[in-house]
Amino acid sequence: MQPVSRRKFLATSSAGALGVAGAAAIGPMASAAAADDEPTPDQLAHTGPALLQVHDAAKGEVELLIEERSIVFTDKRLVARMLRASK
Repeated sequence: MQPVSRRKFLATSSAGALGVAGAAAIGPMASAAAADDEPTPDQLAHTGPALLQVHDAAKGEVELLIEERSIVFTDKRLVARMLRASK
């Protein structure tokens, strides 16, 4: 199997992955809300595709892929909400 770049994955992802992209836009804001911080204007202004990948649901470890960046963070409440929404 050939490796897939993030850009190619995002460009060829299915409609299901695009549904997750909507949740990805909430990711930074949910993390900020969990820390009782207000989201910054640059977090709210992001309009490009994004993808959330749960690495470890028990630990709440999530990877957010935005453009060429990969951001790993922990948010158990967000993971729980995502899992509930997927049922």
